[in-house]
Amino acid sequence: MSETYDIILVLPYRFSDHPSFPEGILKRVLEYAGFRVGWIETPLWQDPDSFKILGRPRLFFAIVPGPVDSVVLNYTASRRRRREDLYQSGGSAYFPDSARSASSRIRPDRSVMALSNQIRKAWKGVHIISGGMETTLRTLSHFDFQQERIRRSILLDARLDLAVMGMGEHQVVAIARAMRKGTAPNELCLPGTARIMAQHPPGNQWEDLPCFEAVQKDPSLLLELQRGISRAASRGYGYVQQHAERFVVVFPHSVYSTEDLDRIYDLPYERCHPEGTGRSPALTMNLFSITSHRGCAGACAFCSISRHQGRQVISRSPESVMREVETLSHHPAWKGIVPDVGGATAEMYGMDHPTSSSTSPYLNLLRGVRSHHSVRQVFVGSGVRHDLMLRQPDLLEEIMRHHCGKFLRVAPEHTHDDVLSLMGKPRFDSFRNFSRLFHSINRSLKRKIELAAYIVIGHPGEEDAYTRDMAGILEESGVHKVDAQIFTPSPGTLSTAMYVSGQDPGGKSIPVCRDIHSLERRKARLYGQKKIRRKGTS
Repeated sequence: MSETYDIILVLPYRFSDHPSFPEGILKRVLEYAGFRVGWIETPLWQDPDSFKILGRPRLFFAIVPGPVDSVVLNYTASRRRRREDLYQSGGSAYFPDSARSASSRIRPDRSVMALSNQIRKAWKGVHIISGGMETTLRTLSHFDFQQERIRRSILLDARLDLAVMGMGEHQVVAIARAMRKGTAPNELCLPGTARIMAQHPPGNQWEDLPCFEAVQKDPSLLLELQRGISRAASRGYGYVQQHAERFVVVFPHSVYSTEDLDRIYDLPYERCHPEGTGRSPALTMNLFSITSHRGCAGACAFCSISRHQGRQVISRSPESVMREVETLSHHPAWKGIVPDVGGATAEMYGMDHPTSSSTSPYLNLLRGVRSHHSVRQVFVGSGVRHDLMLRQPDLLEEIMRHHCGKFLRVAPEHTHDDVLSLMGKPRFDSFRNFSRLFHSINRSLKRKIELAAYIVIGHPGEEDAYTRDMAGILEESGVHKVDAQIFTPSPGTLSTAMYVSGQDPGGKSIPVCRDIHSLERRKARLYGQKKIRRKGTS
C-alpha cells in the first residue's frame, strides 16, 4: 500500500475537528505547516490490521490518547469500570454488539501502550510518537491506581520514539519538519519532548530524579521525584530518570506566546465529526465553547493541568477570541449560546498581560463576546477560584448577573485547613469570605443564583472524623448543593505521591485511607446530613 500520508493520527475515540480537542488542533497545525495528515479513529485495537487501513505514513504515527488519562477515564475512584465514554458515539464505552468487558472497550486501558504495541505489530520499523495528558503524566515512574503498582516510563512500555510533553503544537510540527529532512526521532533534542538515551545527557542543566528501580523499591521516593520536577521547572532545566541501563530524558518545556495561540485558534475548524455523522456527547457539550487561555497558576497538588499546560498563563488576544465568535455565528447549528469562555480557571485570563486598568481583562472579554450581534447568552462553564474572586467583586457580580445558569460552581475542595494545605488550596476562611460576598450580591439580583461546591473526599491527610461535620460547615457557609468526588490517585501528581507514601511533601506521616468502602461511607455521610444535596437535585 502506498504512503499517502506524512503523519497518521491514531485515537481511541471519535475524531473532532474542533479547537477544544487535541486531534483537531494537531491536524490543523500540521496541515498549515504543509503536511498531509490522516487519522484512524476508534480502531479495533486488538487487531493489528485495523492500523493498516491508511497505509504506512511517510514520517510517523502520532497517538492522540485524548484529554484525560485512559485509566482515570475508564474507572471510577471506586475502581468500578465506567459504562460511558462521552467521547464516543452515543457515549457508549464499548464496541457495538460486544460483551461488556475490558477487552471490548473502544478506549483500552493504558491506551498509548495498547495502541503503540499493536501499530508495531502491523508495521515493522515504523516511527511512533505520542502526546496528550496520558503521555505527559506517565513519562516517568508513576503509580497506576487500577493496577496498584509503580509502572516504568511509558516511553519504554509503549516503545515510543518520542513523547510530546504538554499541548504539543510546536513540538509535533518541529518533529515533522526534522524528520522530513532525514533526521531520526532518536536524534532530536527538542524543547517539550522526551526520549530514551543510552547515556546521561551532557551539561549541568539537568535535574536528576530517583531512578525507576529505587522508586519501585521505595514508592515514597515519588515525593522526591515530584520535588525534582518542580525544581527543574523553576530553573528552566530538563530532568532525567534512569531506568536500568537507559535514561528517560525530558527536555525543558516549550514556550508559547499569545501570538502562537492566536495562530492556532484562528485556523479554520469545522466544529464537527467528519462525514457529518452524529456528535459525541463531548462534542455536543463543547460545540460552541471558546478557549481563552492556557495554563493555571494555582498548582493544586491533585491537579494534572499545571503539569500538562504549565503554571504560566498564556492568553489569547481579545481580537482572536472575537474572530472565533464571528466564525461561530456562521455555523449551521449556531443558536447564539456560548456555553463557556475560559480555560483551566476562567478568571486567570489576562494574568500574563498586567494592566493598569481597574477592570479585569476577563470582564472586558466577557463584555466583548456578549456584545457580538449574534450572541444571545454567554456562560462561564470553566469554574472560578473563590480566592481570586474576592479580589474582583465586580467580575463576580458580572458573572452572577449575566453568565450564570442556576448554579455558580466553585471548588473549596475541603472544609479542613490541614487537608487544604496539603492540596495546595487556600484556607477555608477564604471560602467563608467568598460566600459572604456571593450572598451579598445575590440579594440584589432578581434571578437568584445558588452556590454549588465541589468537594474531594479522601484526599491524603483526611481523617474520618473530618467528614462528620463537613455538611454542617458547608451549610453554615451558605452551601446546600454539593458535588462530592472520592479522591482519584491519578498518575504523576503530588497528591498521588502523598497517597502512595503516606507522607506529606516534607516527609511527615499523614493519614491516608485506601479502603474504598470506607471512602464511600464518608461520601454517603456528607449527603446524608441535613440540607446537603447533590448538585442538580432539588
